[in-house]
Amino acid sequence: MASKVVKIVQTCAVVGIAALSGCTPPPPPAPPPPPPRVVEAFPARPIAPGYAQENLTVPAMSAEGVRQTVNAGLTSAQTTWNLRSAYNVAALNCQGAGHAVMAERYGDFLKTHARELSATNRALDSEFRQKYGPGYKDVRDRYMTQVYNYFALPPALDRFCAEAMSVSTDLMQVGKGNLDLAAATMLPRLENVFLSFYTEYEAYRIEATAWEARYLATYGVPYTRPGGNPLAPSATVPFGTPTSTVAAPNIADQGS
Repeated sequence: MASKVVKIVQTCAVVGIAALSGCTPPPPPAPPPPPPRVVEAFPARPIAPGYAQENLTVPAMSAEGVRQTVNAGLTSAQTTWNLRSAYNVAALNCQGAGHAVMAERYGDFLKTHARELSATNRALDSEFRQKYGPGYKDVRDRYMTQVYNYFALPPALDRFCAEAMSVSTDLMQVGKGNLDLAAATMLPRLENVFLSFYTEYEAYRIEATAWEARYLATYGVPYTRPGGNPLAPSATVPFGTPTSTVAAPNIADQGS
């Protein structure tokens, strides 16, 4: 009898639980999935003017606001000789379409103004000798190497060649004995090419720094264009590495 009572109680308990479970409300629906992550569109990293190298040295500005290039504070003799040097670089390096006559014009320039250029060269020797004494030739040679390399700056070459072509046309109209006067206006035209380039390069550095501050941690170091000769004696970093720089050879003075 007792066992029957237990079974009845168990049966009732099961039925009661079943009845209660049937009255329980269903669970709430699962929350909707989160919206897809919005990927921020970001601008490409700024590109240096003329695809210039990242660590390019920019001549500093003086307190008077004059950029201290190789053409700052020149004597009259230096102005004429630096114009000749710039023309020499153009004759050697400007090989694009429309520049074929540059070398021929440079040769004519040397012949037309041979006497004045010779006097300018002597005047320069005298100026360097007075300032630096017996070792003046080494000082002048080092300076002239800087002048040639300045005008041969690769990222500014296209602009330089365009202006040098214009200057070469105007130089054809300069008569004997008037070169110093012409150089005073024509060298600044060539110099302005590089002053504009350096101003643009400084602006690029500011833009690139701002880009890196905002995007570099997320998107990483951008690819840098390979440059230089990987077999050059001065090449010490793997070719194409963002930090790699290969020194360019100096341009020798091939004119007289």
